[in-house]
Amino acid sequence: MNPYNHKKDLENMIKRYVAGEATPEEIKFIEAYYQYLEKGENILDHSSETEVLHLEEENFQSIKASIAQSKTNRRIFPIYRYVAAAAIIVVLGFGVLYLSKNKQVDTKNLLATNAKTLDILPGVDKAILTLADGSKVVLDNNSNENIIEKSGLTISKTKDGQLIYKVSNGVQKGNTVAYNTIETAKGNQYQVLLPDGTKVWLNAASSLRYPEVFTGKERRVVLTGEAYFEVAKDKTRPFFVRTVSSPKDNRGQDVEVLGTHFNINSYMDDQSVKTTLLEGSVKVSNDNSSKILKPGEQAVINNYGLGTIHILQADTDDETAWKNGLFRFSNAGLKSILNQIERWYDVKIDYNSVPDKRYNGMVPRNAKLSEVLQMLEVTGNINFKIEENRVLKVIAK
Repeated sequence: MNPYNHKKDLENMIKRYVAGEATPEEIKFIEAYYQYLEKGENILDHSSETEVLHLEEENFQSIKASIAQSKTNRRIFPIYRYVAAAAIIVVLGFGVLYLSKNKQVDTKNLLATNAKTLDILPGVDKAILTLADGSKVVLDNNSNENIIEKSGLTISKTKDGQLIYKVSNGVQKGNTVAYNTIETAKGNQYQVLLPDGTKVWLNAASSLRYPEVFTGKERRVVLTGEAYFEVAKDKTRPFFVRTVSSPKDNRGQDVEVLGTHFNINSYMDDQSVKTTLLEGSVKVSNDNSSKILKPGEQAVINNYGLGTIHILQADTDDETAWKNGLFRFSNAGLKSILNQIERWYDVKIDYNSVPDKRYNGMVPRNAKLSEVLQMLEVTGNINFKIEENRVLKVIAK
């Protein structure tokens, strides 16, 4: 069934807005969408349906004027507070919120009555750095200081949530290799600038083990969880990322690269390892075989990275959305979405009653948990409940 088969509902909502008769929820929705439209972004999956929202030029101008007036008078709302709501409604929406199963859902239910019980804040920039001597340092955005200064090596952390390694000339010729490990818990993320200039974004519940100084003919790091890499080019020393199921298990896959941008998702609760290439060229290998990726391709290895390597066309925007501060879903299963929510909001998910539903949508990761869950609830088929010890339970209607 085409979810966009009731365009009249949309037209009527926009007409009510222009006439000053829209509900507060409809006002928030329309104004948020047109903010996206003004920036040249189209967050509807079905571009042929965007004509419904454009309507006549006079309507568009009326909405623009109303937005400008609301900012001046501060009488409606700060627009970006509702981007989380509007973005996912637009994409899910109009096919689900208003039109699913030929029924119009009451938009007044958009702000669920259990919002306060779900008011959990999003994750933050924070990590634990374990140095070669076993000592641990808490990394957050509250201070800007040097952690280590020794023999031409400086490790510092910045207020904007980044760990920086600086190595003076000649230090890389040493024979002894000291390793550091940076780990993020659930609800945390962090950035690292490695000693060779490689940038790494580490997602929640992840770890990266790497040398304080890259020596020899190769650059090697070990990853658990998920990270986005922008590898510094060095034609004489290839860069290797080893993904493992845990720091104590060395089985997994290797990604070899000279200089490129790519994302690796190796969370063990996903039971597969996904390597997505955005720029350059990488070779993905495990004990069974190896494949070379082109930009826009993704290598998927099931059985925790030990199975056959499958090459797929990837939606790179989806795969790297987390690094850009977004949840973004294209035909994603609810369980996969809840996995991300579990890691980012540090909650436990009760998967016993999770229905087999798929979503398209986009929500900023700085939204509160209540805002994200409310947007998933508007399908009309599920509710969420936070129980003791931050356990999130899915309740089918």
